[in-house]
Amino acid sequence: MHFVYSAHMMARIQLWEIHEQPWCPAAVRDGATDCLNAIATWGRQYRNVVPQLHHALQQSQARRIVDIGSGSGGPWLQLFPHFRQLSVQPLGSRPVEIVLTDLYPNLPAMRVAVQRSHGQIQFVGTPVDATQMPEELEGFRTLFTSFHHFPPDVARAILQDAVNQRQGIGIFEQTQRSVLALVVMLFLPWIALLIVPFIRPFRLSRLIWTYLIPAIPIILGIDGIISCLRTYSTVEMAEMIAELHGDAYVWESGRVSSPLSPIGVLYTIGYPDPRASESGSVGAEPLVEEMK
Repeated sequence: MHFVYSAHMMARIQLWEIHEQPWCPAAVRDGATDCLNAIATWGRQYRNVVPQLHHALQQSQARRIVDIGSGSGGPWLQLFPHFRQLSVQPLGSRPVEIVLTDLYPNLPAMRVAVQRSHGQIQFVGTPVDATQMPEELEGFRTLFTSFHHFPPDVARAILQDAVNQRQGIGIFEQTQRSVLALVVMLFLPWIALLIVPFIRPFRLSRLIWTYLIPAIPIILGIDGIISCLRTYSTVEMAEMIAELHGDAYVWESGRVSSPLSPIGVLYTIGYPDPRASESGSVGAEPLVEEMK
């Protein structure tokens, strides 16, 4: 099994990010994810993964995208117009529905996403466990810069659950285990100080936790470095995929450039092999295709 790109430059360290801890105040957590969402949207960080994602949607004939670990909506406010323009068979001209989920859903931000997308983006307002997705949430699963949050056994369980339910899955990471990525993360606190006043809708708590008590920029810097140190390389992703059991899948992996970021985006995409029989081949080793 060969994946086309590897950022395996240093050992992976399983640390825990501050904003994902239950004791982290909701206003701080939401403020941090609001900043990350604004950066992803204004910087168009993930626009170059649209062709890969659209291809996977066509191959899997998914009628819905189910985003996991959405935070404040991830990049979907910037990406959803692309899926209004690009029709997916058998939907014809209907836009793909996008559903946001999270273990700690940021409800105000998700409501804004619904409003600004004119209903193309929806959300689940209750906590969703990525390792045991509800059956009613059928659709192509996406994780944007969130897969590294999970330790190897949980990460593998997320992949296995997608295979068990025969759903496509796309993992996109703009972090990396490299010195360059660590240096880039040092700029996050300063970016937060610049952009917080311009994030909408306005929240007084966001200003307090940024300028009066600088918890948001500090957490962004620390969590950004931790994110890099525990991001999986494509080699490690391939090893996890090789351990999966179930129907035959097509797996694609690679790297695309990202505006305003020298790191780029690492991606791993899997979906049921359209060449396989309807019943599948239980226990078959996953197929891998290269996509640069």
